[in-house]
Amino acid sequence: MSTLASNSTQVVKMFPPIRPLLVVLLLAGCQSVAIDPEIRQLAPDSLGASAAETSIAAPSGWLQTFADPQLNQWVGQAINDNFSLQEARARVEAARQQRRITAASLWPQLDLGLDGQRRKAEDVTPVNSFDVSLDISWELDLWGKLDDSRDASDYRLMSEQAQFQATRISLAAQVARRWYDLVAQRQLSELFRQRVHNLQTNLDIIRSGYRQGINSALDVYLARSDLATENSNLSAQLERQKEAVRQLQLLLGQHPSGSLTSADSSELPELPGLDAENLNSQLVRNRYDVQASYLTLLAGDRELARAHKDRFPSVRLTGSTGDSSDEFDQLLDGGSLAWSLLGGLTQPLFAGGRLQARQYQAKAELEQQEQRYLQTLFDAFAEVERGLTNEVALRQQLEQLFAARKHAEAAEELAFEQYRQGLQEYTSVLEAQRRAFSAQNNVIGLRNQLLQNRINLYLALGGDY
Repeated sequence: MSTLASNSTQVVKMFPPIRPLLVVLLLAGCQSVAIDPEIRQLAPDSLGASAAETSIAAPSGWLQTFADPQLNQWVGQAINDNFSLQEARARVEAARQQRRITAASLWPQLDLGLDGQRRKAEDVTPVNSFDVSLDISWELDLWGKLDDSRDASDYRLMSEQAQFQATRISLAAQVARRWYDLVAQRQLSELFRQRVHNLQTNLDIIRSGYRQGINSALDVYLARSDLATENSNLSAQLERQKEAVRQLQLLLGQHPSGSLTSADSSELPELPGLDAENLNSQLVRNRYDVQASYLTLLAGDRELARAHKDRFPSVRLTGSTGDSSDEFDQLLDGGSLAWSLLGGLTQPLFAGGRLQARQYQAKAELEQQEQRYLQTLFDAFAEVERGLTNEVALRQQLEQLFAARKHAEAAEELAFEQYRQGLQEYTSVLEAQRRAFSAQNNVIGLRNQLLQNRINLYLALGGDY
């Protein structure tokens, strides 16, 4: 407002007849923020929310809770080489340069011109002519509309910076998810290999018994069928493991060959407990992507203010100075230097409704951005609530699966021993083996699911890795 008052005072002195009009337009130019007050109440704490700040901070340094040096290596590599993060860096730089371009409109523009000409008429000595000029033009920011454009660029730059940080943290989470997907696939592949090995051992025992007249041919056929099926399943599982490697390599900026020569074998880590009672969805208001969305909203508000003020008069000062001479080395000798200074006021009268439509368009775009911000914010709320609920449910399921695996493995051993003693049919052995394998498979899958949910929860809460 101080800039506006200072500029208006200068213009009044230069153009006294416009004083009544200036007072009216000055009041119209001092409009308040157009963002819905209820939405401003939901702004991130760092950007002016009036709601009380929570004393609980989002978990930070969560990557270290996994105690996995290999994961730390992958995340570091992805931060350096990931294509999407490099693109986000470039967007920040583009926004920074756009801010410089917009801010330049607040300064006078200087143009230097230099012309040379040589003319010759018939039977006349050639004549040289040299001209040099310096032109200056400056639009006084009477209503602060240039300031509004600069502020909008500032907000968009800050939005891109916040979005870059959100992308960086999201990338770390994606790498962690893909890495533990790969670890789980490797464990499943090892489980399939072990099952194939056990079935091959069973087949050898059954065939030996068949030769001795203890087992029937049906048992041999069933064992062979089961072994062939599991060999096929093992091939499919190895392909799923390769695909998991490719997904990780894409995040690392590597060629997706399907093989990681430097990756050590790893186990799915045991997660520490989570103090869920001290975590709530209100933490998401300081997430970088939420901040980026609100900053974009603030930029839209300033663009609406600019569109509104474009309908007011513009005041421009122009000046020029220059010299001309028949000899180049005599330019700017001071003898024929000329100058001029002009001030002008332009008031839009008729533009086919373009200026009014642009203001209404900016208003509609602001309303869209308000709804996008609310959608971003409430999606974040839902992610936290979902993650907290899943954390409890998955841990309960895992406890039950551990018990189921223990009983299924014991049943498998007992069934095969009773079969060898002639107390059970081989179909009972196959069923016991199927249950044991399914329980082992489910434990690996659910442990990975618990890890994935914890990573998603860390990401949803907005803590840095």
